[in-house]
Amino acid sequence: MRYIVIAVVLVFSGLSSAWADAPDTLWTRTFGGVSYEWPWYVDETSDSGYIITGWTRSTAGGDADIYIVRLNQDGSLAWDTTYGEQESDDVAGSVKETEDGNLIVAAYGTGLYGYEFANFRLMKLTPLGNILWDQNYDYDTTTDYGVDVCQTLDGGYIMVGYSYYYSESQQDYDWGINIVRTDALGQKLNHVLWDIPGIQHLNRVIPTADSGAIAVGTAGAIYIVKIDKNGNIAWSKGYGGHGAGWGIVQLADGGYMAFGDREYNPPQYEDFWLLRLNSNGDTLWTKRYQNPSTDLGYGLDQTKDGGFVMTGEMYRNAGMDPTDFYIIRTNANGDTLWTKTIGGDNYERSYCIKQTSDGGYIIAGRTDSYGAGLDDFYIVKLEPDEFSDVDVVETMAPASFSLSPNYPNPFNPGTTIEYTLARRAQVTIEIFNIIGQRVRILVDETKSAGSYRTAWDGRDDAGWSVSTGVYLYRFQADDAVQTRKMLLVK
Repeated sequence: MRYIVIAVVLVFSGLSSAWADAPDTLWTRTFGGVSYEWPWYVDETSDSGYIITGWTRSTAGGDADIYIVRLNQDGSLAWDTTYGEQESDDVAGSVKETEDGNLIVAAYGTGLYGYEFANFRLMKLTPLGNILWDQNYDYDTTTDYGVDVCQTLDGGYIMVGYSYYYSESQQDYDWGINIVRTDALGQKLNHVLWDIPGIQHLNRVIPTADSGAIAVGTAGAIYIVKIDKNGNIAWSKGYGGHGAGWGIVQLADGGYMAFGDREYNPPQYEDFWLLRLNSNGDTLWTKRYQNPSTDLGYGLDQTKDGGFVMTGEMYRNAGMDPTDFYIIRTNANGDTLWTKTIGGDNYERSYCIKQTSDGGYIIAGRTDSYGAGLDDFYIVKLEPDEFSDVDVVETMAPASFSLSPNYPNPFNPGTTIEYTLARRAQVTIEIFNIIGQRVRILVDETKSAGSYRTAWDGRDDAGWSVSTGVYLYRFQADDAVQTRKMLLVK
């Protein structure tokens, strides 16, 4: 459970003199009005700026509106805007840049759709925040809370969250997992409400290399659901103790790293918990990061050297004082490299962290110590790490992406190339003939973590059709390189 801690524990043995120094804070920004603002998600955009979303109650009627803030690279404000209706609550759980450079927002709205309390809401925006389309999804007469969305290999979307519904099989009301699969325009293709006993929530979802997705949440403990390419549930698994899952990444070997918090042997306090899983969701190892009071974990990202960075909140002074941002940086094995707390005299809580293209970190949370109102968006930019974990780099750098065989192969006249990025990276895909001459540049840009596809039409950079033969396609993401062969037959 999540509660304010008043007990004091005097011994903490988790510190190590071998840890590196945590990076310094480069800048901080607050955004908000006289009431409450709560950010859920931050990501770096292709122009090296940042996009943040959540909700604000600094509105004329005091109801919640979706609140999106876009920053330049130096943290200055590019624009901010709200989306919502009067006498209704509109709350966003995430915003992400899509393959075409636009933005996709996972949210829910209340009071907009008849007598149901809330519906999933999925919005696609231009880079300036203008609405391209705005869809809502309801499963019968349920109350549906949309939390996160990812873009899949086919350009469509998988959106996850949870619903409050009446279960005919249980003859009672319950909370259950809700999954929506859409096409690229947000038109619903599939809708799954999983009717099983007990409370289940999904909090985060990422695309997987098989054109599906994987989501993490809670069913009393950390809970993971594998979603196939049609939006159906392929498998689900829970992982020990009371807790909640909020972060997941897919690794190059097809396995996963999941993150959240877990309560050990109640009434002990919650601790950060990191889980290494294989492709079937079986546990390979776990790590507990223990402090003298409650720590709640929310955000996870894989770093460029194959390690991980986690964020959440820590109660100061063994639970006697309010919470700070709490960040832990690890190597690929989950061993702590450094920790950092950020905060003022009152409460600060962090919900999302991403490593940025300069090697630093961007963190989104809320502050009660700074800003204009009761709670404000609190955005923190950290400088790059000051250490180099050579062993991790050597073993993990090639494991930061996956490049799939092109299809069809042989082909005429065109073929498709799919690839997955475990982290944000500068990506180049080039076509060469068999004697090493470059024929075509297909991709040359910075992309966020996710799954992508690109097509080659059998033409060179000048637009001329190339001849029958064997060609090589070379994929580079940062320092990692992979090359495959394909055959054009006319």
